[in-house]
Amino acid sequence: MSNLLPATPRIVIPLEVYYFDTDAGGGVHNIAYLRMVEIARSQLAASLGWTLEEMNRTGLVAVVARTEIDYLKPARLGDKLLVSAELFRLEKVRSFMRFEITNAQNPELVFVRCVQTMVAVQLPGGRPQRVPEAWTKAYPQLVART
Repeated sequence: MSNLLPATPRIVIPLEVYYFDTDAGGGVHNIAYLRMVEIARSQLAASLGWTLEEMNRTGLVAVVARTEIDYLKPARLGDKLLVSAELFRLEKVRSFMRFEITNAQNPELVFVRCVQTMVAVQLPGGRPQRVPEAWTKAYPQLVART
């Protein structure tokens, strides 16, 4: 895992709502929002040195332990979105990320807010592992003091 990490563990990615993201009522369906969160989480992890290739090589993977999601307003077909992802807390084996999906032209229009709890797991076997040391060193302010 790379030790050259960004100053802030946050990214914003643009996405667009496609036909397959929508339901019969024309709004984005819940599973599509989770897919968007997955894309943002994978890109955030990669920006923090934990790429999919690294996970495959080492067997140390991130597993979603909990998802809390609030669906505030429906996005619609063709909407341009911004998905922000931020690492905001680190514990011994858990990391916490928050996400917000907004309208790209009007970022005050929030469609979804989400928080995920991640656990680092070593494969095979699935035993929990410490969060990446590079993260705790780069972001000591995020380490829980409990």
